[in-house]
Amino acid sequence: MNRPILRHWQAADCEALARHLNNRHIWDNCRDALPHPYTRRDAERFIRSAATGAQPIHYCIDVDGEAVGGITFTPGSDVERFSAEAGYWLAEPLWGRGIMTQALQAAVADCFRRSGIVRLQAVVYAGNRASMRVLEKTGFRRCGIRHKACFKNGRFVDCHCYELLREECAPGDAPAIG
Repeated sequence: MNRPILRHWQAADCEALARHLNNRHIWDNCRDALPHPYTRRDAERFIRSAATGAQPIHYCIDVDGEAVGGITFTPGSDVERFSAEAGYWLAEPLWGRGIMTQALQAAVADCFRRSGIVRLQAVVYAGNRASMRVLEKTGFRRCGIRHKACFKNGRFVDCHCYELLREECAPGDAPAIG
């Protein structure tokens, strides 16, 4: 298996996107705005939206020529207009292989290089230690826990909050986004 590369989403990714993202284990760790079940129509709608080049900033994670995950940076507004929230997912068969850490490191460096964003933040539901570890390996630091801040799957969950400032980010070798 090759290293992950970041690229723009393409219409040809619809089938892979719908297949990989239609997964309850992924949905359990995402905001409810992500449809479940996730259909080809949802994938087509998302790819059309991502192709506009407007905010948020979207990256497709490609491994061996297949779209297997995504990273999105959603900019804040008003007084938080120089901050963005990071969200990401990876196809379940690829979990635990370091792919998301590599991809997120590259996406963070590229986002800071290409945008006016000065602060990235991420929220992880309690119990998702793997995602917390990805953020920590990428350079994010935990800045707090918001107790019972989210309501997911019929119950309140604590949210672990992470942040990374532009000046704390090692520039790395962010790939060109194709």
